Amino acid sequence: MEERATQYALLLRFYQRYLNDADTARFIASVAGHYSLGTLERLLQSGDIYSRRAAALSLGLIGDANSYSILGPLLRHHDRKLRLVVDDTMRAISGREGTAAQRQTLESIVRSNECGTFEKTIELASELIETSGASAEVYHQRSLALFQIDALEQAIEDCRQTLKLNEFHYAAMVGLGHCHLELGDLLESLFWFRRALDVYPDLEPVRLQVRRLEKAIQEL
Repeated sequence: MEERATQYALLLRFYQRYLNDADTARFIASVAGHYSLGTLERLLQSGDIYSRRAAALSLGLIGDANSYSILGPLLRHHDRKLRLVVDDTMRAISGREGTAAQRQTLESIVRSNECGTFEKTIELASELIETSGASAEVYHQRSLALFQIDALEQAIEDCRQTLKLNEFHYAAMVGLGHCHLELGDLLESLFWFRRALDVYPDLEPVRLQVRRLEKAIQEL
């Protein structure tokens, strides 16, 4: 018990210092020098709210995809700040998956989607998937591009593959909601929008979509 209290206190000290000086390199060095990923995951599950925020931030900087199962359920925690930290952490981890070359390709894929060059997105993502496998985010980015060119069934398949790799990827659930809405399947669309809200309640545009769909279904 005393050892765990010491772990909490030390992590909180590192966390408070980081909030004051924003020295990421120093924070990473301090945390990595004193905590294993397993210890951080335990602190994330059992600490007070400040320890949990600190542990979540730490995992965002030094953690990997193996932490998704611990982080994911906290996306719906009652503390909004913790939810936001966990969301940022999971995004940061997804951006570090794979080799340096794979991460660079993912950055190109994201930029391609942002620029609206969807065929290029699909080409880059497909090549990465075929040659070396891919992370959940690669499938998700390809699903966004496929949706934009009305390849809805393929987009649905990629959304489902995204969720196989990361069951808490709420953006893929939102994607499924939009795909099924385009196909005219209101009930299936509503299911996936609700599922996304179950995972991450801070999706206000999705909440509005749910209300509109519920009203539309009632009027059928």
